Amino acid sequence: MAEVMTALWWVPAGHRPTIAEAEARLLHLRANGPTPYAFTLRKSFPAGADAAAVSGAVSWAVEPVAGEVPEGLGCSA
Repeated sequence: MAEVMTALWWVPAGHRPTIAEAEARLLHLRANGPTPYAFTLRKSFPAGADAAAVSGAVSWAVEPVAGEVPEGLGCSA
């Protein structure tokens, strides 16, 4: 599998992520795979899951959002 080059995460309204924040999220994704802290389009998490996990309200075992990639869209697995 190729190295992950893009990380996604939910950003609060009005917040502008820094390059350092993006780098930290990308490194976390590479080391841990998709989590509420940093995820991919193929395996995403609901908004607010990161804050709940960080606060201790839930564990990192938050279920990803179920969905399928339409045929012909994205990379082959």
